[in-house]
Amino acid sequence: MSPDEFTAAARTITATLSGHAAHRAFDLLTNDLLRALGYGDGVATFEAAVLHWHEAAHPYPHIGPCPDCEAAAPLRAAA
Repeated sequence: MSPDEFTAAARTITATLSGHAAHRAFDLLTNDLLRALGYGDGVATFEAAVLHWHEAAHPYPHIGPCPDCEAAAPLRAAA
């Protein structure tokens, strides 16, 4: 992926997504770029580290609001 292709993809993400969806998409974009540059083992380490944030039914990348946010939501609503 060229620098221009990366910039175009990043601009598309920021123009079409927001919040957790944008964060997820950017994670995937940068993971793909890092894998292409030979950093696949580091990407695998990152992905393994974030798996606990996601339900077992939705492996990384998580679909929907983050479980940590969902768990905290009732506490914020009750406050």
